Amino acid sequence: MIDTEINGALWRDSMLSMKPMKLKGPVEWNLPPSKSHMIRWLAITSQNERETIIRFNGEPGDDIKSMKKCMESFGVKVSQSDNEWKIRGVALLKSDIRNNILDCGNSGTTANFVTAMVSLLDKEVTIDGDDSLRNRDFSEINNTLAANGASITSNKPPFTIKGPIRFHRISVNTEISSQPLSALVMALHKSQREIIIEYTGKSVSRNYSKLTFEIIEKCGIYLEKGDNTIILRNNNLKIPEIIEIPQEISLIPIAILMSELHDVEFTIDNLGKSGFLSDSIEMIRNKEENILDLRDCSDFITPAAAILAIRQGGKIVGAKHAKGKESNRIEKTAELLKVFGMNCEITQDGLIIKGKQKPKKPENPVETHLDHRIAMTAVALATFTGGEILNPEISKITDPMFMRKILDLVGD
Repeated sequence: MIDTEINGALWRDSMLSMKPMKLKGPVEWNLPPSKSHMIRWLAITSQNERETIIRFNGEPGDDIKSMKKCMESFGVKVSQSDNEWKIRGVALLKSDIRNNILDCGNSGTTANFVTAMVSLLDKEVTIDGDDSLRNRDFSEINNTLAANGASITSNKPPFTIKGPIRFHRISVNTEISSQPLSALVMALHKSQREIIIEYTGKSVSRNYSKLTFEIIEKCGIYLEKGDNTIILRNNNLKIPEIIEIPQEISLIPIAILMSELHDVEFTIDNLGKSGFLSDSIEMIRNKEENILDLRDCSDFITPAAAILAIRQGGKIVGAKHAKGKESNRIEKTAELLKVFGMNCEITQDGLIIKGKQKPKKPENPVETHLDHRIAMTAVALATFTGGEILNPEISKITDPMFMRKILDLVGD
């Protein structure tokens, strides 16, 4: 066992021991590139045989790198340099997959997207990932593809899929996740001239499917939207030569939590102009808001619950689909608050949280369940209380520099 001390924090294997911090503001806090944007752009540029440049600020997280690795297995060439990737894609329907096992790492988005892409091919391909991904259920995308002719061995990785699917009109359930809908749009848009996609159930995470639609339209695909259908017409696919990726604003609630814990300002200089999730961010910023509807931003649930606990309290609703993330985030968020000495009540679709609670140092090491948002919230709380956090390095899934930024704060 090797102990490493960094700015007063002690690393021991995969456990971080932290002391309470006393921060002085303002704190400059930068964000990594958006994985939602970058994974989608990787999906579509990988199907473009001309070169595309993707530009970004900061270091891409591991989920983005998992998507890149999968695309390279299709024969896509990715040339990397600082803040820029050059992508030369392939004709998907003619591609010769170099590796018939696609490792999606921790990324559910990648797994959904590559599953839909593989379904177009007359080849057996296995979708796999890390221990966390192997516990996730992909029945929504798999059921849709199986109903249209794909052979699929299981709904949890590792599973093997073989196409090609045959369809003109295809139906997908969107009440658990928007990712299967986005995956179908990104994979199928070039497969035929017109495609009708029907989505059923009360749709969740609509900001993410809207982002998918916006990207498709920027590439010249005609999109006609109905109440529960979209029609894609591939008349003149033209992918931009240069694509600018905004920052990962879904991590802003972590900065808000730390700001309110320490009563210091956190400034984010590299935020850019993206309006993605802006309404949801403003809902979290508003200190008078005590009912947070996370139907379209369930990724916020863990830091949002901690924020409500130290504010006036309140309710989180509309987050039933958070149960199917890297962990059951409703249960694990309640568990996390409890180990930091704060109480809440689990409901069918969220949490009821008592206010004016002050987090306390955990008595035992804090489990993070291979969930990067649980880990980031745990570390944020530990900057105030001190404590021992297990596997905080899982935060690199979204932000490879998160722990370095935290440890650099220790010396303030």
